[in-house]
Order: sequence, then C-alpha cells, then structure tokens
Amino acid sequence: MMKEPGKKKKVIICEDHEIVYTGLKLLLDLSENYSLAGLAKNGNELIPLLKKQNPEILILDLNLPDTDGFSLLKSVREFDKEICIVILTMYQDEFLVERAREEGANAYLLKNAANYELIRALDHVTNTSFYLSRHMKEELEKKKLFHDSFTQKMKLTKREVEIIRALALGNTSEKASIDLNISQHTVDTHRKNIFRKLEINNLASLVRFAYEHKII
Repeated sequence: MMKEPGKKKKVIICEDHEIVYTGLKLLLDLSENYSLAGLAKNGNELIPLLKKQNPEILILDLNLPDTDGFSLLKSVREFDKEICIVILTMYQDEFLVERAREEGANAYLLKNAANYELIRALDHVTNTSFYLSRHMKEELEKKKLFHDSFTQKMKLTKREVEIIRALALGNTSEKASIDLNISQHTVDTHRKNIFRKLEINNLASLVRFAYEHKII
C-alpha cells in the first residue's frame, strides 16, 4: 500500500557529481517509502540544508570538493545524533569502512551497487547497527584471509599493507596520512620499513609488488 506523502522518510543527498545525483533522484522518486528533500553539492551547503529539512536519512559521498568527507561525517553526527548516515562512495577499502563506522556512519555502500542494494540499505539502516552490503562483506573477508596469511609470511603489519595500497594507488605520503589518520612522518617511516622488508628501493617496484600480490 502506498504510504501517505507525509509518512515517507525524507532523504538528503550530499554529492557533487550530477550524474550520480540524478540516478539517486530517479530511484527515490520511484520509491514508496522515501522522498528526496534536497541536494547539497558540498560540505558548506549540507549543515544548513539539514537544519532546514530535518531528514531521517543522509546519503553522503566521502570525496567532496571543499572538505574531507570524514570531517564532514563527524560534524553531521555531532549536529544530529538521530539521523541515519549512508556512505555512498567508490572506495572499497577496509580501513575506510572502519573509519566510517567509527565516525558515526550507519551504512557503507559502493557507487556501483545495484539499485535494489541501495533501497535495501535504506530499509535496514538504523542507529543501532551498521549496514554493509553482502558483496562488500565477501570482498573484505577475502582480503582479510589473504592478508592474514600474507602479512605473516612477509612480516608486514596491517598498517604497512594499508600504506602499500595507498602509495601504490598513486597517493602521496601526505594524502595517505590524511586517509589513514596518521602523521606524514609516520607514513614515511613505514615506507622506509616496507622498502627494507621487501628489498626494493623505488615506488615502481612497490606498485609492481602490490599488483603481483593482489593488494590493489
């Protein structure tokens, strides 16, 4: 049965790519349970929009033009303890999932998720649990099993594997430090230790190593 318009849960989208926003809008417009209450294209627009609309759900991209997505996530959670925050991103990394959870997100989905997956997340997301799509759970389990045996063999720590992945993907030490929430000095120290353990001396060798061992 179609719910009355006033009974629909209001959703705010924070996303700077029009093609993504348009797809989400079409999906929500077809839904019986959700209504689109507004769009924020950057962090500066988001908090005023939340104050004005008081939505039940926020769909939040982590890669925004004017701010670090995690800082914005933290600010939103401090502003509104009740809103359900669904992270919708292109980044599939275990440490990002965990950081999103720690900063107060209620769900973490990839932008290539099927339409039904997003609706399922909206249906199940609550402030007392964390929703992660089955596909992502399976992929993270595979990585966990791989890294458990791999890091033991190579004597690499979990943090070192995270840094290998970040650097091999083309991130600078500064960007890696921001993503991993550690200092740039710590990243550089880990990098030296990684090069020593792997007996390599340049980034190209690190990238090749990461691809060969399926770290990226």
